[in-house]
Amino acid sequence: MSPDPLRSPGSPDIDGFLFVGDSICNSDMFYLSRFLAGDRFAILLQERTAILVSSMEKGRAKKESCADEVVSTQDYHITERLKSSGRLELAYSEVLKDFLRDHDIMRLGVAYSFPAGIFQHLSPHFDLQILESPARRARAKKSLREIEMITSVQRACERAMRRAADLIASSEPQADILIRQGQPLTAEQVRSIIDISLLEDGCEAADSIVAGGMQAVDPHARGTGPLPANSPIVIDIFPRSKSHRYHADMTRTLLRGEAPQEVRELYDAVLAAQEAGIRAIRAGVSGEEVHLAVSAVFLDMGYPERDGCGFTHSTGHGVGLDVHEPPSLGEGGETLEASQVVTVEPGLYYSDIGGVRLEDLVVVRSTGCDNLTRFGKDLVL
Repeated sequence: MSPDPLRSPGSPDIDGFLFVGDSICNSDMFYLSRFLAGDRFAILLQERTAILVSSMEKGRAKKESCADEVVSTQDYHITERLKSSGRLELAYSEVLKDFLRDHDIMRLGVAYSFPAGIFQHLSPHFDLQILESPARRARAKKSLREIEMITSVQRACERAMRRAADLIASSEPQADILIRQGQPLTAEQVRSIIDISLLEDGCEAADSIVAGGMQAVDPHARGTGPLPANSPIVIDIFPRSKSHRYHADMTRTLLRGEAPQEVRELYDAVLAAQEAGIRAIRAGVSGEEVHLAVSAVFLDMGYPERDGCGFTHSTGHGVGLDVHEPPSLGEGGETLEASQVVTVEPGLYYSDIGGVRLEDLVVVRSTGCDNLTRFGKDLVL
């Protein structure tokens, strides 16, 4: 059910909340309407939800959306307005004005990401307030059905990780690189097997990370070229279901060959920090407290952050329709609530050793958390 910005605690004094955009890029719009469209449309939240779509999309929107009311721009004579003005943006803004007036809007809330051009057209006619999206807090807590959907994507993520690990395990260390069937095994080949596995499970992933050696020192390096032997390889997969559009997220660090002692120690520290972070999670604890618990392990084990090396990022983030969404498990992280889904992903990065990161996906509960991740944590293949 869509949140009502007029009835939530501390809600501003507005007559409605307006979104304009597409629901492929704007996850709030998909969450509120359950209508997936790459073309621009509008959502007006009041006690009831109304959406304004093109005439081409009106029939589909009536069938697929959860809106109480569906109207089209043609209902507001956009073709005639376009012929009169010669400018699509002006014609669309005039349609929006009438749409809002038909819903008795005088004081209107819009999100920080609201299109500036349309804001400019509407501002002389309505009292506009730029506010936090009412979907933001609602999206942070997941329903049982949402958790089930995220879990299903997590299983697909784990199957893809297994195929990636098996491919790496089938290679042989030769000098400082991995060789498979007489050729260097590359990050691109591993990423391809990940993509194929996810597609077979009805999922997709943009830019999965397969970064080995010194490439893994940059936490978000995509990874290219031959994979190293005897050196950690960070694999971070964050797939999305192509049907329900919920994400999962998991990282493992794998090594083929002989693990140097300094790498094993690094891995053990990351694993210990992750376990401490998972133990710290429960409703009522702040994301910052979880982050501090993880950082304390690294300090105790002799891995302080300095000169851009060490633990250089937050502990985790929320996962849902976006792969990065509230809440944050980092400095300034808000208080956690039951039924939020978050990652726990500490890492250590050193230019003379490489990078190590481990990431699990957990559901916050009143007395702890449920770990949705089932994939093992063995370093050496």
